Amino acid sequence: MTKLLAVVLLVAGLAASARAGEQVAVYRATGNDARLFEQYDNDGYSLEVVANPDGSLEITVRVSDAPLASAAPFPPGPGAPPAEPPPAPERDAFARRAVEGSRTETEAVRRLLLSIAAEVQYDPDRLRLQDPAAVFSSRRAYCVGFAELAVDLLRRVGISARTVQGILRTGPEDPAYDASIGGAYHRWIEVFYSDRGYVFSDPHLSVNGVDARYVPFSVRALTRPKTLHVEALTSSGELRYDPVRTGETTVNVRAVR
Repeated sequence: MTKLLAVVLLVAGLAASARAGEQVAVYRATGNDARLFEQYDNDGYSLEVVANPDGSLEITVRVSDAPLASAAPFPPGPGAPPAEPPPAPERDAFARRAVEGSRTETEAVRRLLLSIAAEVQYDPDRLRLQDPAAVFSSRRAYCVGFAELAVDLLRRVGISARTVQGILRTGPEDPAYDASIGGAYHRWIEVFYSDRGYVFSDPHLSVNGVDARYVPFSVRALTRPKTLHVEALTSSGELRYDPVRTGETTVNVRAVR
């Protein structure tokens, strides 16, 4: 039985390796606010920064779609709990229903983020309030509201998460497109798994992974950068996340091993 189990695990590992894809993108950043980019690593994602002689930064982003190797149990075990949000019975109930029956943290995160994507519609209106209470009530948000609500709901079921600011490279069709950065200023989240550390997700778009278009700042910017230019140099590779339809939205989900 032991030998058979070892063979099964070896085959599973080889299958996961064969399935894994990698995407690499290289960018050049200039301007005083380029200092917001520093080395950034989490599970499946790496951002490397090299200073050029002319003062510009060369940023290399590497992303792997290898299955997330987390078996952290849910509910989480003893340890430092995430900051407890203020009482909100409706959000507490929504979060508990979404994760009901989950045996691992990855399963709970997947269920909760897919529930948010199914319930909340993307709305580019920058005048709309983006705090968790407002988004949960209106069921409308842009990236800030999706991220803030996701972190709030995850914390309500004992899962630690935080928001991340940075750039998402997009085309001019994006309502928030800024030609100087070739995309939009964006907000997404990192979820902390006790056995893997932090992992990116983008509520409304992805679970447990992003792609190489995401370029995070190393610190939270209190105001929108004013002197920043980002140019795409090269891009290669392909990621194979699983597309999952939820409500009227398709979300890319990284596999779990």
